[in-house]
Amino acid sequence: MQLVSFCEKQPVTLAGGCGLCLGHFDGVHVGHRALFDELQQQARLRHADLPLGVLLFTTPPTATLSKRPTPQLTSLEEKLALIKAAGLDFAVLYDFPAIKDLTPEAFIDDVLIGECHAELLVCGFNYSFGARGKGTPTDLLQRFAKNGRTVSVMSPVLDGPYTVSSSLVRAMLTGGQPDDAARLLGRPYALTGHVTDGRRIGRAMGFPTANLTFPTGMLVPMHGVYAVQVSVDGACYCGICNVGVRPTVNDGRDVNCETFLFDFDGNLYGKEMTVSFLHFLREERKFEGLDELEAQIRLDVERARSYF
Repeated sequence: MQLVSFCEKQPVTLAGGCGLCLGHFDGVHVGHRALFDELQQQARLRHADLPLGVLLFTTPPTATLSKRPTPQLTSLEEKLALIKAAGLDFAVLYDFPAIKDLTPEAFIDDVLIGECHAELLVCGFNYSFGARGKGTPTDLLQRFAKNGRTVSVMSPVLDGPYTVSSSLVRAMLTGGQPDDAARLLGRPYALTGHVTDGRRIGRAMGFPTANLTFPTGMLVPMHGVYAVQVSVDGACYCGICNVGVRPTVNDGRDVNCETFLFDFDGNLYGKEMTVSFLHFLREERKFEGLDELEAQIRLDVERARSYF
């Protein structure tokens, strides 16, 4: 177990008890933040002095359980930053392979009560835990909620007729719906990385681009051209980006994010940059040559400027 305290001036200790949100929290979407709100509300009502946090795994469970792990919406570092911004005090990190075979009873007794000293739990209606995911919220209510301990099980958070979930966000992003995904996330889906050198074909056409690559295991949105907002060196710019394999000028294998910033003049190589995906403009396709590609980019820029 690793304890990450978000309170730098007064580090968190769990010996006196704590309140925990349980879940995987990929994306830290509006449904997850509803859990955080419930944890804070329950603490005010019943356990006012408890430090409040989350239980997380250092790697996604599907990285261990599946030959094709689920692409992630957030890295662990991003997840921790978003949870801290939501006002919680700490995160408890566990190595999933080390505890995946615990029975639900052992997970409750040894981990939640024995190691975390939890007095208050909040989880979603479909939360599962323990070996083969056999543990349910009912098990928590029956086994954990004793001797003054509290469990709150949250109902689904809805977006129209649909339950907000990380899976739904992924489906929206891979379906070319970044606007809808942003509504569920509470912010645009974004890629942060350091700009790498490219082949400078865009520069030759008058559209110099900054190249980012998607980290291994992270979700790649639908291939195509997007209207984006770019943050770099403390400034924000509008622009367009192409997500995909650049079939007109490339061998069609390596996926990257190639971004043209509007009204920017400077060198971005090596700098950290965040690209936020706002609106899908068109699917990626192969053109007959660079002249046709350049003409399409001009149309893409015009459409994006109209969007902004």
